[in-house]
Amino acid sequence: MLDSFINFVKHPVRESQRSMQSRPLNTLTALVIPVVIGTGLCALFVQLLKGHELFQPPAVAVAPPIIQTALAAGEVRRAIPQPEEAPTRLSTAPQADLEKAAKKQSAPNTPPKVTVQPLEPAHSTATHNNQANAKKWPVNYGSLLQHGRPILDPITDYWSHLWPRTDALPSIYQAVLCYDSERLTRLASMGIQPDERTLFGDTALCLAVRMAQEDCIRALWLTGAKMDAPGRENQAPILLASIRRGVNILQALLDAGVNPNTRSTAPVSRELIERCSIKDLRNTFENDNGVTPLMCCAARGDVEGAVTLMRAGASANVYTSRRHRYPINFAATQGYLFLMRVLLGRDPEAEPDTLVTVDLSTQRAWVTKQGRVVATTSVSTGREGYRTPAGRYVITDKHRSHTSTLYHVEMPWFMRLNCSAIGLHSGVVTGRPASHGCIRLPYSKAKLFYSLTGVGDEVEILH
Repeated sequence: MLDSFINFVKHPVRESQRSMQSRPLNTLTALVIPVVIGTGLCALFVQLLKGHELFQPPAVAVAPPIIQTALAAGEVRRAIPQPEEAPTRLSTAPQADLEKAAKKQSAPNTPPKVTVQPLEPAHSTATHNNQANAKKWPVNYGSLLQHGRPILDPITDYWSHLWPRTDALPSIYQAVLCYDSERLTRLASMGIQPDERTLFGDTALCLAVRMAQEDCIRALWLTGAKMDAPGRENQAPILLASIRRGVNILQALLDAGVNPNTRSTAPVSRELIERCSIKDLRNTFENDNGVTPLMCCAARGDVEGAVTLMRAGASANVYTSRRHRYPINFAATQGYLFLMRVLLGRDPEAEPDTLVTVDLSTQRAWVTKQGRVVATTSVSTGREGYRTPAGRYVITDKHRSHTSTLYHVEMPWFMRLNCSAIGLHSGVVTGRPASHGCIRLPYSKAKLFYSLTGVGDEVEILH
């Protein structure tokens, strides 16, 4: 350093030129050498880590080709011993002796006999003996398959034994989830109870009803399941089926002997209430008791479901326990005329041949049978503030002598419309609107209209 300083003092120009020439070389050396040294150290560290046992991949046992061929063909060895058989193991004869014995067999297709011995009881030196046996007689899979004559069967025959089982989802419940009625039947034939419940209290039958699986429902019936056992909603399966469309599901339950007049159980779960798309039905579940499947079909306008239930014995005269509502009241609330006619006993295949027409503008009414007018009369409909609503109605009940519960007046030959407070009856007719909503007819004409019409006939009120 001192010599360089002296030279710089003596020859400042020459030293300055020398330092400028060596600057690029020094910069390149300062950048390259650390990178090279760091890369080498990293490579050495990686090699050391690769040799450590923590980073070694686990050993995977590969079955011999002959076992792989058997597995690919869909066949396996049955590994579960029979209860009456004692656990055995193959004789520990050397491999050479086994091969010599195989060559001495006269029949080429007859396998050599293999002697078996009972397993020795475990003792404190079991680990030492196992290690010694492993060194002395290594396992030869090819020899075992050649001389042991394994039992080969289709895997489908034993799949039911290997089917996973959990407490939360019983085997039959899982079969319903997989839409597999055949597996459900096999499981039931093995002795598994079809009514086994999950941890949350559900049954396979209620699950099949929710998923609309007719095959699984019939399979559960044939395997002895209780067809009226409630699920997690605490309601009968037929009530669950009536809340959703699916006449085939209802028919499957009815074929199994389920009571079509089964009532709902209080309280109704919130899950089931939210599943209802009809507000009237939801309110009934919340504030009333004793709802029947026919009421559910009537509230939803399910004509096919209602006809199926009625043909199986469902009664239209059953009412709820609190508000005394009949199935026809649910249909009338929604305005389902055709369904009201069915609930009143009319043939669903027959067309109505009688129609009563009321014209609000002319204050006239007439009866038509098969397109021909058979009676006509003047009427008085609802006055201002009590207008008779226009629309299409069904005569839901008839009373020869009736007294109004609202106005306490006599209403002879009363014909009620849509289970409501209005109807046709005898009264004072002025030729203009004068009633509180009903349609007044002269006494003789009211009697005639009463005789010409029946329960289930339709009434059309026009503006």
